[in-house]
Amino acid sequence: METAKHKSIELITNTEVLNVEGEPGRFTVTLLRKPWYVDIDKCTGCGACVEVCPIIVPHQWDRNLKPRKAIYALFAQAAPLKYVIDRERCIECGLCMQACGLDAINLSQEPYEEQIEVGAIVVATGAEVFDPSPMTRYHYGDSENIVTNMEFERICNAAGPTEGELVRPDGKHIHSIAFVQCVGSRDLNYNPWCSFFCCMASVKGGRLVMEHAPGAEVLIFYNDLRACGKGFEELYQRSVEEGIQFIQAIPSVYENRTTRNPIIVYEDPRSGRMVQKELDLVVLACGLQPSPSTRDIRKKLGLKRDSYGFIKERHPIDGVAETAFKGIFIAGICQGPKDIPDTATHGSASAAKAGGFLSGGSSSTISKRSGNEKDDSS
Repeated sequence: METAKHKSIELITNTEVLNVEGEPGRFTVTLLRKPWYVDIDKCTGCGACVEVCPIIVPHQWDRNLKPRKAIYALFAQAAPLKYVIDRERCIECGLCMQACGLDAINLSQEPYEEQIEVGAIVVATGAEVFDPSPMTRYHYGDSENIVTNMEFERICNAAGPTEGELVRPDGKHIHSIAFVQCVGSRDLNYNPWCSFFCCMASVKGGRLVMEHAPGAEVLIFYNDLRACGKGFEELYQRSVEEGIQFIQAIPSVYENRTTRNPIIVYEDPRSGRMVQKELDLVVLACGLQPSPSTRDIRKKLGLKRDSYGFIKERHPIDGVAETAFKGIFIAGICQGPKDIPDTATHGSASAAKAGGFLSGGSSSTISKRSGNEKDDSS
């Protein structure tokens, strides 16, 4: 929100980068400005159009756990807080036009291209969460009470589908829960790398459950627990003392068709016996992987990728915010998995590097961008 109000920052949203040409300090970026079907200069975000819209569809932002209308804002704190029409779902009934007193609805808008001149580029396209559907031992998608960590985050969020009330998707309150770590991460069949944030996110989630439901049973199934950040080991030890059970096992999950409760099956590491346990909710801690948008912008900029598919930094120690091309920088998890503090630190470093470059400050010697740079990936 502060960024949207900053006089020196122009936000260009709902836009795709088509092409980048030029040289460091003088890049020409071709943009595809996609239609909102709402005049964002007129729209005040009052929401009158949303109230009358008759179309209700799942909301992707809330992991399809909450509905939205065909005209909607992405989320409550979106910047800019303007409404956009989903033309694939819109039936052109005209009710939003009638409700809008500012004449802001415009269904005739078309996409158009625009070129802008920039001195430096920071790539911060993020990553995507692994889809656990192919891992049949978890039966994700077969039971609505087997969810991913991102879905659980939305359940816990005060602005989420349950307004912060700790209930599972079918409406039952949660009093027992299991978190399953390394889903899609540290797995040679899927993604071999550690996604870094999952262990402590599950610890935080387990503690949140215990706060909402005193006496709740919380189990965390892990491969190797990695609590390497500042204060993380202390938080882990405190969580053990306060009752969270950490079990070193790789379980399977299925649903009790009668109770609709998930049942987790694992080998007890102490006794060696197989154990079945019925719970209210199972959360799959899915890892991070390169997103299609990161792959797309990397190819358009001619950037290299690392062995995992993330954007390759200039140097892993003293060049983590830079690419091999002068004037092009990277920030956040497009360079590799990180938690929030490390992502914020990386973003600050990228901004400092870009600022230094634009002001003519000293910079490490790096190769110039070339449109003929060989792409080493598919």
